[in-house]
Order: sequence, then C-alpha cells, then structure tokens
Amino acid sequence: MQKYRLIQLLILFILCTVLGAAGQEPDYHQLYVTGQIATLEQLLSGQQIKSPDWKKFIAALFEENFDQAFKTYVEIYHQTTDGQLRSLVIDRVSQYYYAKGLYESAERLLVDEKFRNQIFKVETDKIYFGIQLGAFSSKANAEKARLDFMKTLSELTIVKKISGGKELYIVVAGKFQNKEAAEDYKNQLRQRYGYKGMIIQF
Repeated sequence: MQKYRLIQLLILFILCTVLGAAGQEPDYHQLYVTGQIATLEQLLSGQQIKSPDWKKFIAALFEENFDQAFKTYVEIYHQTTDGQLRSLVIDRVSQYYYAKGLYESAERLLVDEKFRNQIFKVETDKIYFGIQLGAFSSKANAEKARLDFMKTLSELTIVKKISGGKELYIVVAGKFQNKEAAEDYKNQLRQRYGYKGMIIQF
C-alpha cells in the first residue's frame, strides 16, 4: 500500500516538475519528442494548454479522422510562427504518408519545401468532395475517360494529383461541400451504372 502511494507521489512530482513553477507553460515540443503523449492528453483534457496553435496540434493527435487532422495540421503550418511546431506538423504528415505506403512522398515532405507546399496547398484552397472514377498517368487518357463517362454523367472534373512522387490525372464525378452528399452520390452511381468509385477531396 505504501509502495502504491509512493508511486502516486512520484508521478505527481514528475507532473509538477513538467508543468514548472508559478504556472510556467510546459515544453510541449519536448513532451512530444520524448513520447509523453499521455501527459499531453492530460494537459489538453484539463484545459491547461494556453497556446492556441499547440492546443490545435495536440487535439489533432487524438483525432481519429485523419482527413480532419490533416486539415488542422495544414492550418497550423500556415498560421504558426513557432518553428518547432511547424517541424512537428511536417513530421506528422510525413508519418501518415509513410503509413499509407507512399514512402517517396513521405521522404520528400521532410526535405523538399516546394513539394511540401504543393501538397499542403491542396488543403488551403476550397475543398470539395467527389467520386474518383479513374486515375491515369496522362491527361490525354483522363480526357478520353471523361468523354466516355459524359455519356451518362454531367459534372465531371479532371484533377491533377501527386501520388508516390508521380503525377496522376483523376477523373472525378460530382462536386460536393460535404462527405455525406458525396457518399449518397457514390451509392447512386453504383446502383444506376455499376460504377465503383471512391470518395476523394479535391
């Protein structure tokens, strides 16, 4: 029992040390890089994070929908003046690309600023949802496919994307403000025409 109480006191002492004296704000960067994510979660849930940018970043760590987290990371990247925080944003997005198997893009995000800004710019403009019907390595092939789809569909867009360091031309059906409307349209396309597209943002 005393051993358990001693452990509790030790944890409390460590937390107090981390939080510092006289209400000094903790070093969020240090907590993150040393893997003290649970401490960051406690600070967040206790509403003890004063910096708005760090508060957004830490909240995004626990966001299950990565599309939403990604949007938050990019907002922080463009708004913050904290160099350490910007580095962590780049690292988080790179980890996501790596987890998706896009190893080349993950590496380029870390070292190629022009490429990084190109990827991040997608999220700073107005975002729409649509149904990807096909992906092509050339614009000419994408245009041919778009003409074929126009026999049955009206609103079709060709979107240029970078995937795995390569340019792709995506034929997209529809242009919706939210994912739910795109989901409904995807189901209609499958039922009416047998198209098995997937929802993307563009």
